[in-house]
Amino acid sequence: MIKCIVSDLDGTLIKPDDTIEDRTWYLLQDLMAKGVEVIIATGRDRNMVVDFLRQYPIQGDLILNNGAERSDTWFLRHQYYPMNPNAFRQVSKILVDRGYLLAIHTDQGKYAFVDRETFWERHYALLMANKPDGFSLPKKTFTTREGYLRDLHYAKDADEMIEKGIQVLKIDARHIDGASCQGVRSQLDIEGLDFSSSYEDNIEITSHVSNKGKLLSQLMDEKGYDVDEVAVFGDGLNDCAMLQGKPYSFAPANACKEAKASSRFILSSTCEQGAVGEGIEKLISWGQLP
Repeated sequence: MIKCIVSDLDGTLIKPDDTIEDRTWYLLQDLMAKGVEVIIATGRDRNMVVDFLRQYPIQGDLILNNGAERSDTWFLRHQYYPMNPNAFRQVSKILVDRGYLLAIHTDQGKYAFVDRETFWERHYALLMANKPDGFSLPKKTFTTREGYLRDLHYAKDADEMIEKGIQVLKIDARHIDGASCQGVRSQLDIEGLDFSSSYEDNIEITSHVSNKGKLLSQLMDEKGYDVDEVAVFGDGLNDCAMLQGKPYSFAPANACKEAKASSRFILSSTCEQGAVGEGIEKLISWGQLP
């Protein structure tokens, strides 16, 4: 029997507007009431999940920053797996020199090497790139000024952050011009770092010490869950490590090819159509959930 459901957020559990499909949320609430644990495993940092958790009161463990941080939905406990300072210094210099906008997630909030206004303007330009005239962004944490700039701090460079003892957990590096950053990935083979992205204009960087899969294995060991007692859902490259080797691993229809190849089951529904709900219903029909 499944004792725990583990799900990625963006592209898996939630729709582009940060909401859960109604049927899926009903099923999750019913399972939680019956004692099934729900663990969120996301690339987001804590400030990017606060609004979601207010709307959907899931209580339990959180895997944040692609596995570089473990917390809980009350944010009372934190366990960090920061990147090596020298590796951070090297990779950030390369990316800044190539014109990337860096969102640097740390144990002390989010940092940028540009001022607050410039950071927002460049972020907004990235959001609106290739969008048709009259396009309106959904109102959610990632697309609103008050949401995305929450707990944002400025630093001149990596050295300033290192001198202050700030632990860097994850870097989101985005570029407005995909053509101009071709080949950058080959420059980033720096010891101690992991990269999870299929595209050079949008790169996620963490320490090689932990990822979603390694942190999930640690949680399973602590809680005494066997591999066939956990159902895992994910759509992206950063989900592959936690999908692999799980007899009940699911990829939504919109998942990348790597996530589908890492999953035991490929669902017919997308995240917008309630892919996690479809997987839960399959598990119920197989007698694996109450």
